[in-house]
Amino acid sequence: MSLKEDEASMPYTIEKKSLFELLQKAYPIVPTKSSLQMLSNLKVSLAPGTIEFMATDLDHSIKVQGSIEGDGEAELAVNARKLFEVVRELGEGPLTIRLDENVLILESADSFVCKIAGADTQDFPLFPEVTDKKEVDIPLSFLKNMIQKSSFAVSRDETRACLCGVLWEIDKKKTGMVATDGHRLGRCLYRGEFGLPSAKKSIVSPKSMLHIVRILSSDSEDPSVHVAIGEKYIVFTAEGVMLCSKLIEGPYPDYEKVIPKNNPKKAIIERSLLQEAVRRVSVLSNQKTHLVKFVFRNDELEIVVLNRDIGGEARQRIPIEYGGEEHTVGFNAAYLSEILGIITSQKVRIEMSTQISACLLFPDTSEPESEDLFLIMPLRIMEEAG
Repeated sequence: MSLKEDEASMPYTIEKKSLFELLQKAYPIVPTKSSLQMLSNLKVSLAPGTIEFMATDLDHSIKVQGSIEGDGEAELAVNARKLFEVVRELGEGPLTIRLDENVLILESADSFVCKIAGADTQDFPLFPEVTDKKEVDIPLSFLKNMIQKSSFAVSRDETRACLCGVLWEIDKKKTGMVATDGHRLGRCLYRGEFGLPSAKKSIVSPKSMLHIVRILSSDSEDPSVHVAIGEKYIVFTAEGVMLCSKLIEGPYPDYEKVIPKNNPKKAIIERSLLQEAVRRVSVLSNQKTHLVKFVFRNDELEIVVLNRDIGGEARQRIPIEYGGEEHTVGFNAAYLSEILGIITSQKVRIEMSTQISACLLFPDTSEPESEDLFLIMPLRIMEEAG
C-alpha cells in the first residue's frame, strides 16, 4: 500500500449508494478464477475529493472514478468480492473509509464496522498505455446498437480466435460492426461524419463492449463515448469510466464473400407474428438441431416440425407477402428466434435463393436508423422435419 505517513488513518466519507454504483461498474471485470491472486483484488485509490477503483483480468482493465469527501492520498489492493458483498448489504447513508497499514476500515452511521485485509499495490498490474492511437467520439446509442446487432453471432470456438471478437470498421464517413460464427452473421452500419483521416479495422472483445454500454447511462440527450484505438488496445472513456481491452489478432475473414448478392425470393412478414409462430412450433423440434421447416407459398408461410424421436408434430400457418414459386428451407429455430428478437421493426424482410444458400433478414422500414443485415445459414431438411 502506498500511504503518506501522516495520513494513515485519514477518514473519507461517501454515500453508500454512490460507493456501490462505482463497485458495480468495476467488479464485473475481476476474474472469477485466476492463477494470479492479485487479480482477485480491486485497487482502491484515494485522493483529495476523488476515489478510484481499478480491476483487470489482463485482457480487460477498468478504472472507475467518483467523488468522495476527504483529503490526502492513499491506495490499497482489496479483495473485490468481499468489498462488493459487504457494501451491497449495508443500508443507505454515509460511509466512512479509512486505509490503515494494509487494512481497509469501513464504518456506517448505524454503528457497523468492518476491516478487510489488503495488499500493497506495487504488484497490481498497471493500466495499459495505448500507443499509435486513432481517436473518435461515438454516440452511445450508435455503440449500443452496433454491439447488440453483431455480438450475438460471435463464435465460441476458441480455436478460431478472430471469430471470437467483433470486427469494428470505421472511417471518415461510416462505422459498422460485424460478427459471425459461420452459421449466422450480424452487421450494423451507420453513415455520418466520424473524422478519422484513414480507415481503421479492429477485432474487439465483445466482453469489453457489452460491459461499457451496460454501465453507461443514457440520461443526457446525446451522450457520447470517446474511443482511442491503438495497435494492441482499445480504450473507451465516458462518465468517469475508462475501459481498456486488448484487441484480438486478425485478420478477420472476408465476410462480404458469404453475403449473397442475388436473392430472387423475397418475403415480408409481421415480425411478432413470425416470432410467436417459431417459438410455438419449435417446442417439439429436435433438441440438438432445433430444425424447423419453412414452406413459402403465395401469401402464406407454413412452419413445420415433425420429430420422430418423440413422436411430435406441429404446424403453423401465417399470412405473409410473397408472390414467388413455392420454396422450402430449413432453419435452426434458436438462431432465427434470436435474430427476430434483435430486430425492432414491425415487419421483417427475408431474402432467399436456394435451399442451401444463405438467407438474409432485414428490418423492413422505409427510414432505417441504421443499415442492419442479418444472415442465417439454412439447415438440411431431413425427413423428420415434415
